[in-house]
Parts: sequence; C-alpha cells; structure tokens
Amino acid sequence: MDGKRLDHKLDCKACGTILMDIPDKAEEHTAIHCSLCGAYLGEWGELQDDFQKQAGHTQAFDLNHGNIRKK
Repeated sequence: MDGKRLDHKLDCKACGTILMDIPDKAEEHTAIHCSLCGAYLGEWGELQDDFQKQAGHTQAFDLNHGNIRKK
C-alpha cells in the first residue's frame, strides 16, 4: 500500500466499490456483503483485520462504523 489507496479484501470483486452493508452489532463472524451489488465480501473480523493491516500503521485512514475516511 502506498498510503493513498486501500485495496485487497475491502473492495468488492464483483463491482469494484468499497461499500459495505454492515449489520448493527456485527460480530467477528458476521457475513458482510457489498451494499451496492450484494456480493459476499468476507467476515467482519477478517475485514477489520485487513483494514488494520493496510492502514493501521500509516494512520492515513480511519474505520468507524463501517465508514472508511481519509485522515
């Protein structure tokens, strides 16, 4: 990662967006789907882990309630 772009598990392989449908009270094994096309993205825990791996050390992005924001 170059500090400007997130990729890997967070983007939808079907439609290319990063729009997650995250249920209230999602837990580690909650299935997360793309809110645009409905494709399965992964489990909430693994998506959070992937986000931290990509952006956590750079502090360039923040994940808050399923919203990814550039700092």
